[in-house]
Amino acid sequence: MSGRMRLSEIQFFRNGDMTVRSCTLAAYLLIACVCQLAVSVSVPVPTASQLMYQQHEIVALIHFNMATYANDGDPACNPSNWNVVAPNATGPTSDPATFNPASLNVSNWAESMLALGAKHAVLTAKHGCGHLLWPTETPLPDGREYTYCVGKNASAIKIDVLQEFSETMKQAGIGHGFYYSLTNNFYLNVGGNTVQNSSFLIPRQENVSQEQFEAIALSQITELWSRYGPLTEVWFDGGYTSNMQGKIAALLRTYQPDAVAFGGYGVSPNPLGWVGTESGSPKGEVWSTGAEGVGDPDSPIFCPKTCDTTLQENDKWFWTGNPIRTLHELIDVYHGTVGRNGVLELDFAINRAGLVDESHAARYKELGGWIRTCYGKPVAESAVNGTYAELILPPGAPAVDRVMLQEDLAQGQRVRNYTVELLVPGAGWKVFSQGQSIGNKRIDLGSATRAWSFRLNITNFAGTNGPFITKFAVYQACSAGKAEEIIIIA
Repeated sequence: MSGRMRLSEIQFFRNGDMTVRSCTLAAYLLIACVCQLAVSVSVPVPTASQLMYQQHEIVALIHFNMATYANDGDPACNPSNWNVVAPNATGPTSDPATFNPASLNVSNWAESMLALGAKHAVLTAKHGCGHLLWPTETPLPDGREYTYCVGKNASAIKIDVLQEFSETMKQAGIGHGFYYSLTNNFYLNVGGNTVQNSSFLIPRQENVSQEQFEAIALSQITELWSRYGPLTEVWFDGGYTSNMQGKIAALLRTYQPDAVAFGGYGVSPNPLGWVGTESGSPKGEVWSTGAEGVGDPDSPIFCPKTCDTTLQENDKWFWTGNPIRTLHELIDVYHGTVGRNGVLELDFAINRAGLVDESHAARYKELGGWIRTCYGKPVAESAVNGTYAELILPPGAPAVDRVMLQEDLAQGQRVRNYTVELLVPGAGWKVFSQGQSIGNKRIDLGSATRAWSFRLNITNFAGTNGPFITKFAVYQACSAGKAEEIIIIA
């Protein structure tokens, strides 16, 4: 039941009894829609944690550990710097005292996160070197201390960095989580999830068996997940061995049942999937279903897509002093990730003093400010209860060059095809954009146009009910950032 109705009224027709309801809308808004029944069980829906993750949209992915004082990489520790003073450090990477952020200030990090608009932050509690940002109580197999960490006699930093991080994030209203790599641990001679040949051990590496390594890792993630309150997100970069899968799943159920888990399909009820690139520009439509790559609209698995990328140029995650990406580039990253139904996990490469570099802080603030300015107030907007909606712009409206669409993902991602058209004076209806995936947020960019109205048609959707569009909005032209490819019919 679609068609044009009076500006002051929309009529909703319920399937079956044709009950008529009406509601008043703001002037200049014109919608016709069909009100549908409840969500179909055939469409996968998110857990509460997955839904929250999608709605967070921007996450701070903090890289700060021994690699900060050596080379960017995984592992950053290697024979060239393990027992030799690293090029950018005061000592060898095997010495826990080489990790020495003399001006460490986590509140400084939080300021940039808030300026950017990040809703939670993930910190590299352990990266490829094996160095820990907390004083672990897990011993080595022979009973000696695992001293390659902060907070011990050999450490330059005597505090529990994770405790300070957790408390500061809580005070700032920012969720927190931890990255723990099971893939590499140079200290324990582990690479690719596997203990390497002990014949090639070098001084200050520990000789452990595969079974002992896995026991140490399980003990450490138990500490990590049980000491620092409810976590928003945990990271498994590179996965885990099949021997550990069941034990990791049990630990998550016990200590962090509500945390979303990057790479966690098979161990967590709240898995996240890697979008398949660290460029910030995923290729094609991005779906919240399917565990691999950009997803699969026909998959029965709900699995939001993580789009992780760097602020520094040349894919550098840990602090290097490299140039940083321009605001223009980052706006394109925002549109290519958040604006395509992904979640942007943007790197925070903390410098060797333990601070967000001033140039980085300025860029985070610029990007966050641009997003709030550009998308803070639409020219016109509405929810949509059906497959068709039309927005009439008010007289004197500015030129419009972008459309935002959002689905109610609590009902599952249902839209499979849509078209947005605009009505230009003297030219009739023209196609502005076409696409498949909407999800949490879809932003389509085009040429700035003084249009009379826009209309949305959902031409295909999954399930017997829906679709459930919560937002159809148009925005005036914003400076910076290149327009993405949009289908325009002349």
